Formats: sequence, C-alpha cells, structure tokens
Amino acid sequence: MLSSANPNVRFFGALTYTVKLNSDWQSIPPESVSQLLLQLLNWFLALGHGPRFITQKLAATLLLALIKFSESSDSIWPYPIQDVVISVARNIPTVGTRESIDDEAFQNMVQSLDAHDLSMVLLLCTTFAEEISRADVPRQSRPPLYKLLLDSTHHALAVIKPILTTPPSSITSPDSFYPVLVSVLNSFRAWTISCVLADANAPVVSTLASFLPSVIEFLQIESDKSVYATVVDVLIDFMEWADKLVTAESMKILLALFSSPYAASKIEKVVATTEVNHEDITEAFLNFFISFGELVAKDIAVNLGRLEYRRIVDLTAELLRIPGFPIEDENVSNRTLEFWDLFVESILYDNDGALLVSVEDVRFSDAQSIMMQVISLLWIKLRLPDSSIAVRWTQDSRDGFFAFRKDVADLIESSYQLVQTRLYSVLVQFVIDSMSVTPIDWPGVEASLYALNAITQSLTSDPPEFELLQTLLDSRLVSVLPSCPLLRARQTSLSLIASAIPYFQTDTGKKYIPTVVPYLFQCLASPSLALHASRSIFQLCSECATALRDDVPGFLSIYRAMLTHGGAIDAIAKERIAGAIAEVLQQGVDDLALRTVYLSDLVDVLGEYAEEAVRLANDPTAASDARDIAASALKSLAMVGKACRGVEDIDSTSTSSGLDHHWNSDGASGRLVKDKILEIVGAISHLPAFAGDITIRQNATGVLKAGLSESLPGPFTWAADVILGYIRDEIVSVGKLDTLQPVLTLAASLVASYSSSGTPDIHHLCVQLLDVLYTGALVPNNALTSNSDPDVNQGTLEILSKFCQRYLDVILASPHFESLILQFGVAMVTAKEPLVVKSAVKFWNDLLNLSPDSQSPAIAHAIKQVIDISGPLLMSAVASSISGAAPRSLVTEYAKLIKAFFRTNTGPAQQWLTVAFQIENCTADKARARHTFVEKIARLRGRPPTETIVKDFWIAERGQTFDYV
Repeated sequence: MLSSANPNVRFFGALTYTVKLNSDWQSIPPESVSQLLLQLLNWFLALGHGPRFITQKLAATLLLALIKFSESSDSIWPYPIQDVVISVARNIPTVGTRESIDDEAFQNMVQSLDAHDLSMVLLLCTTFAEEISRADVPRQSRPPLYKLLLDSTHHALAVIKPILTTPPSSITSPDSFYPVLVSVLNSFRAWTISCVLADANAPVVSTLASFLPSVIEFLQIESDKSVYATVVDVLIDFMEWADKLVTAESMKILLALFSSPYAASKIEKVVATTEVNHEDITEAFLNFFISFGELVAKDIAVNLGRLEYRRIVDLTAELLRIPGFPIEDENVSNRTLEFWDLFVESILYDNDGALLVSVEDVRFSDAQSIMMQVISLLWIKLRLPDSSIAVRWTQDSRDGFFAFRKDVADLIESSYQLVQTRLYSVLVQFVIDSMSVTPIDWPGVEASLYALNAITQSLTSDPPEFELLQTLLDSRLVSVLPSCPLLRARQTSLSLIASAIPYFQTDTGKKYIPTVVPYLFQCLASPSLALHASRSIFQLCSECATALRDDVPGFLSIYRAMLTHGGAIDAIAKERIAGAIAEVLQQGVDDLALRTVYLSDLVDVLGEYAEEAVRLANDPTAASDARDIAASALKSLAMVGKACRGVEDIDSTSTSSGLDHHWNSDGASGRLVKDKILEIVGAISHLPAFAGDITIRQNATGVLKAGLSESLPGPFTWAADVILGYIRDEIVSVGKLDTLQPVLTLAASLVASYSSSGTPDIHHLCVQLLDVLYTGALVPNNALTSNSDPDVNQGTLEILSKFCQRYLDVILASPHFESLILQFGVAMVTAKEPLVVKSAVKFWNDLLNLSPDSQSPAIAHAIKQVIDISGPLLMSAVASSISGAAPRSLVTEYAKLIKAFFRTNTGPAQQWLTVAFQIENCTADKARARHTFVEKIARLRGRPPTETIVKDFWIAERGQTFDYV
C-alpha cells in the first residue's frame, strides 16, 4: 500500500501501521522495535517528496511506536533528533546511534540540509513534541518520554536556532525562507510547551524562553500572512505559560510594542473602517493585543499611573468603538470583557480578596473614569439591532449577541463598587435623553434599562440609587411604555420593576405602585409579555401586599377577563396572578370577613374557569384544551392555597376557636369558600375525561396538600377524612396505577402532618388508609413481580416510613402485615429501580432507629420480633448486593442499612451477615476476606468508616478493573 501510486492508498498504508500498533503492539518483541522504527523512518524518507498528509501520518506513526515502548525508549532511540538529521542528510534511515556526535559536526550537517530536507526534520521535531504531550498518552509512559524530550533539546535547538535567530532585515530570499520559518516557529512552539509540561523548572525551559525576543522581531514581516499569523499564535500560546516563558526582557519588549504608535495605528485602522472582515494581519494583531492585555491586567491596575500601561488601557477601550454588533459583525468587543473583568478585580481587591483601594486613592478615581468610559461604550454595543438587521441573523448570532449582553451586565454589576452611583445617574439620564427625541430612541431606552436592571437587582437596604429610581418613575417612562413598538424594551422594563421591589417597599416607593401596577396588568394582555409581567406582579404583590389591598377588586376584574379572553396567554402567567391576588389577601387585608369575601370572588373566578374545562371535555375535538384549562384551574387553586398559609390569623379580634367556626362550621362564610374549592377539585377529578390523568392528579393533590402544614384553621385546611376520601376514590374507584404517584405522595404527607404530638390522632383513618393502600395499590400492582410499577412501590414505601413516626402499631396489627413488611418491604431492598431501593432502605432505617424507650413495651417487643424475622432476609439480600450484584450508585444505600443494623443489633447482624456469606460457595481466600469484612463491620458498630469499608469490599468483590457507571 505504501508503494502505491495513489496517495490515498499510501495514506491508508500508513494508517494501517497506526491501527496495528494500537491494537497489537504487544506482539512485537522488544528486540524488533528498532527494526520497526527503521522501516517507518525509511518510508518517511522515501515518501518525503509526496503529499504532506502522508508524511505527517508516517511521522505520527513513528512516534506512536516509540510511545508504545516508552519504558525502553532511551535505549532504543537515545538520540532521535540527531538520528533524523543524519537520516535525512544521508537519505539512509538511522535509528539507535549510541553516541552524540560533535556539536560542530552536527551543526554543519544541519546547515547542509536544503529547504525540503530541513522541513522534513522540522516535521519530525514538531510531531515528536506534540505526540508525547497528547492527553491520551498513558501516565506511566510519560516520564521516560519527557526525559528523552529534555535530553534531545540541544539537538532540536541546533535545528531551530539558525532560522529562529535570523534578523528579518537580513532575509534575502523570502519566498524560500518564509515556509521554512513557519515550520521552525511551529517546531519551536511545540517543543517549548512540551518541555514546560515535562518539567517547567528544567534549565532547557529558560534556554528556550530566551529566544522569545527573536520571535517577536518577526512581527515586522507583514508581507506574509502565514508568517505573521504563526508568530502571533506562538506568542499567544507562550502567554499561557507566561511565568515560565515570558522573561522580563520579553515583557519589556511586548509592553513597548503594545503601547507604541504601531499598535495605535492598527487599532485606529480597525475603528475607522466599516468593513466586517478585517485584514488577516490586523485580525491576528488584535487577538495578540487582547491576549497580552489579559496577561498584564493586574500589572496595569497596579501601575495605572505609568504612561505605557495607561496607553494599553486607552487602546483597549478604543477597541469598543469598532463598528458593528458584537458577535454578528465583530467579536473584538466580546473578547475585551475578560480584560475589563480582570482590571476591575485587580483595582478593587488584592490576591486574598480583601478590598485594596479606597475612594481617596488616586488609582480609584482614575479607574472609575476609565470604567465610566468603557461602560458608556459598551452601552452602545448593548443596543438592539433594527428588525431589518436582526432578521438576517442566524440563531447562533442571536444567541451570541444576547450572551454578550449578559456578560456586559455581569461586568457592570461587578464594577459597580468602583463606578458607584455616578453610573446609575448617567444611565437614568440616558433613559430620559432617549425619550426626549422624536421618535423615541427605544433601543437606547432598552439598553439603559437593561444596564440599570443589572445594578438594581443587587442593591440592598435603602441606597442612594432609590432617589434616582424616583427620578426615572417621575419621567414619562411608564406612560409611554405601553405604546413601545420594541417588545424587548417592555420585557426589560418588567425585569427592572421586579428588581426594584425593595424600592417599592419603602414609604417613597409605595407612592409609585399605583403608577406601575396598571402597566404590569396591561402587559398581561400580550402573550409575549405575560410571563414577565406575571412574575413582576407576583413579586410586587408578595412584598408590597399592604399597599395593594385597595386594588383587589380591580385585580379580580382583570383576572376574570384574563381567564375568559386570554386563551393565548401562558398558563403559568394565569396561575401566578391567582397566587399574586391571594398574597395580597393574606398579607394585606387584615379584616377576616373582607378577606373571605375577596377569596370567595377569586374562587368563583376559578370555578367559572373550571366550568369551561368541564364544558369542553364533552367535545372530543376540544379534549386537549379542556385538559389544559382543568390543569391550570387546579394549579391556580394550589397557588392560592400556598399564598393563604404561613401567616397566623390570630389577632386581638380572633381566636383559634373563632377561626375554626369561621372556616369549618356549616353555613359560615369561610366554610362556604372551602366547599367551593372542594367542588372544583371533585368536579375536575371525577370527570371521566380527566380521571387518572397524571397532571390533573398532581395539581389536585397540590390543592389538598396546601394546608397540611398549617396549625390554625384556614381556607385550605381540610379534615383528614376529607383527604382520605379523595385518596380512596383515586386508588379504588379510578385506578390507573401508572399515574398514582401524586396520590401516594399526598397520603404520605397526610400521615406525616398528623405524626407530631401536638396534632390530632388519626389511628382509625390510618387503618383505613393502610387497607386501601394494600388492596387498591399493592395487590393490583403485583408488587413482587417484574411487571410492577416502580412509582407505586416507591410511594408505598414512603407511606410506610411515615407510619413509623406515630402509627407503627397500625402496621403491626394489620392483617396485611406479613405481605407488607416481610415480603414487600424485604423484596424492595433489591428492586431494580434505584429510587425504590432508596425508599426501602429508608423505611428499614426508620424502623431500626426507633428508640425502644419511646415505645410501649408491647410495641417495642413487636418491633424486635419484626427485626428478628426480617433481619436474616435483609442481610442475605444485602450480602448478595455488596458482593458485586448492586450497581455502584446503590452501594452507599446498602452501607446505610448495614450501619443501622450493626448499630442497633450488632450481635444478631454479625451472625446473619456471616450466614448469608456462607450460603455461597467461594474460594478459601474470598471466604477469609468476607469473614474479615464482617468482623471489621461488627467492631465499628455503625460508626462512620463503615461506609468506606463497604465500598472497598464491593470493589474487591466486583473486581478492581470493572468499568462501572
């Protein structure tokens, strides 16, 4: 194949060597490696005048062979670069020369090479450095290869140095010299960086770094784009290792370069042009300039008063004047952001994060002026494009532009401690100025609001910026926003309002709530703004409820219209508004009777919405709309329920008994509201079209769970038998086990909420619940078979765990005890689904950790009997799992169970686990290891190291080299 006239076939011949080396290199006897290297080097020489991609592949294959035999690389090929030079010079492959030839003789041999031969040597040098530094080279192979690299540096330098140190002014034949120079630069870069990776403190690294000034000189060669770009790439790569490769001399040269008229001319040329694509030379220089700026940003901050450093800052700011939109038309602005972040950080803080400068510091004043200028320039870049421009953008361009805006917002926020209120004042004035022109400069308004939002969302307490917010609200901004044709400007205004909630909570800010709220509700009419507006409304209502209590009737009227005519508005927005109104009722309306009237009206609005769902459910063509409306109505009720909890209703005029009468007595106004809520839940849940629907079940149970944590009667505090009735209906009447999890979660919450000593005892209801759970869920689910629904099993286990807190006797006395605990409970410890196993382990841990002192003697005795019966079964299951059967993700769970058993039942647990291991026939060594493991666990008695020992045991049993996830 390598002898073929077809270059593609020759390439595949070289590739075949690579594949064979990767797959079968161990079949090559060590004594044959030199012969293999000779063969590859021979083909490398023979095909050297052919296509470059073939010789590159052969060079890589040659190095692959060396890497595979890295341990003996020093003896196989002690002088690889010297041998390559000899081979190329004599056109005879040479591998394994035992002595280094005289430096002068070697230098003469290098100088005898023509341009082609030299490029062949340089290709091997570059490939050698790159290949041994690859991330996929085995760790154990690197030390001998790195040693070989460092030892060969003097030969590599002998090849590279003559070209690298040639003054640009002395180049007489650029057409032949420049291609070789590019190869030399690439070799120099690869070799130097590899040496840094090998040993950054090696003397050869300093030697290599000393040639950087020579590289910088080649920036004079602007006539060849390839040379210039390569020089820049080398310098940028070296900056990543600046502490090792950029010497004080090199830094001085670079600092002079980037503060020189030459740098200014390059930047001025870019700023002045309207071209989208700059010249390659200029583009390369800009990348170099920005990279250098990032490197010295901290030095600039410290030396801001020095002319050369200040000049670099000014030029970097000047880059922001490049025409065009970031990302789409120019990407320089985006690249400067990292510099400005570092600059601000270095001005404000020391290396330990402590505040470095004060307002009195001269550097602070200078830096503040600089950042004010920078942010003003970035403000221009933040402006949204005209629709005629934006329509031509690709999705990547749009994403890039808005990512840039986000980065600018982050910069503004991080630099605010430096620019302070001065910037806020300027931005407010930008808004006012943008509105003062005809037509209004909406992109300018939006950019200013966007920047203001970045600052406002991080303000705390009562800052001076609030006075400036007042200036903004006193302007005509809110009055003109509804007619704004720029959708994003309105979206940004909504975000700013949400960020300014702390201001609206102040006495001054409350005066502006009547100005802002109508605008927010106007935005609800737009599907594109409804989500933003509803979020702001919810936050405002939650934090400023008292100031909005007189607006509740208007809110209800708007909300009714929104549900009736707002079909295109996102359901989340509708649900938030319901919660927002409820927040005002609960926190802002003190009079219980008035609050109940408003709540009744709100529930009526949602009832009408639910009736629409019921009506549409009878129309097969509208089934999807009906379900969406039904789910939204229930979710809205749940939002109302969440808002109506957490605030104590007892004041000087009401008592707990009074609240109980108000909310629970037949005919009372509060009870009538509760009945309406239950009617809505029942009407939707029992409708055949929605029965068993997972979303409907989730949202309905959300309504019923809303008041479970409440200690006082309220509109969403249901009697336990009411919730149990819903659970029974859903499990027994509706069925549909695959969507039963929300109902089981509700059952677990019900038991948990009545498990503390201060709550009513619901033993009789728990008996019924356990019976419903077993007959209606577990039995139909075939829990012990592979076809069972894991959600049902997990939900059942979570309920059983809740029973352990107060109603354990219900389980122990149940006729289903054996099936529930000794069969189902044990079997689920080794279920296929990780979440089921975790729930099963939690149940058994809860049971094991029950204190005997907190139980009656009869219950404590019954628990002991359960443990005595289930213990051997559980330890058998655990033994099998930690012996390698369990996946890695569950080993911690089994360790928890072992800890609980050995902490509470050390002796029996040791016996059970020992017997479990003895059941399986295994080698004597493995048996001893298992015996030792059990003894270690027993001695620890559940203390922390148990988990680590179990993990180590699992690894040993499964095998060290097992590749698991």
